[in-house]
Amino acid sequence: MKRTIVLALMICLGLASTGLAKTWTAEELSQYSQAEIEAMGNDDIHLQIAFWEWKKAVADERIAELEPQVLPLREEHEEIHVTLAELTSEINSLRAEINRLRSAGVLHLILDGESLWKIASYHYHYGDGSQWPVIYERNRDTISDPNLIYAGHTLWVPVPMLNSYTVIEGDFLGKIAGYDVVYGDRGMWPQLYEANRDIISDPNLIYPGQVLDVNRSASFGGSR
Repeated sequence: MKRTIVLALMICLGLASTGLAKTWTAEELSQYSQAEIEAMGNDDIHLQIAFWEWKKAVADERIAELEPQVLPLREEHEEIHVTLAELTSEINSLRAEINRLRSAGVLHLILDGESLWKIASYHYHYGDGSQWPVIYERNRDTISDPNLIYAGHTLWVPVPMLNSYTVIEGDFLGKIAGYDVVYGDRGMWPQLYEANRDIISDPNLIYPGQVLDVNRSASFGGSR
């Protein structure tokens, strides 16, 4: 390393042009501190040039030594950056989808004899038939006449999915699981039962006023 630095200094200082310029070895230059060199002002210009050329040569050799280690890290950094960008994009897409689904509400399968008024009046939707225009506006793309809806079709009811449900007269676990805002699937009643074993000793016995936890962390098969 020292031989390389000395050779570089001899070339840079232009010894051939004067034949008199002083040369310094790396060992000699290393005796000076940067502060000492900077304090020389306009004195010993050749020494100052030699010092900075030596510092540059040392830095260049150190860079050359580290470059093989740095390149893989740069490539890894680029790969991580790309992965991070992909994950961020995926997260943003998932958030957008969650927001879309939340604003969409729940799907309701229209049964024989139902009207928008009746659907809005269900206690697990609005509990108020006069709210039917909310359902109509949400489904204007599929309902041309609010007085004409057909059994077997589905429509969106702009209400959130429930995290808890208060039992009313006539409820049973299968019926509750079938509500659109719960699971929309009567066959998922075991999920309600398992989530509420602390207050339900017999799945066939539930009482008005009980507040059931609606667990969404597991999935059960079944049919509505």
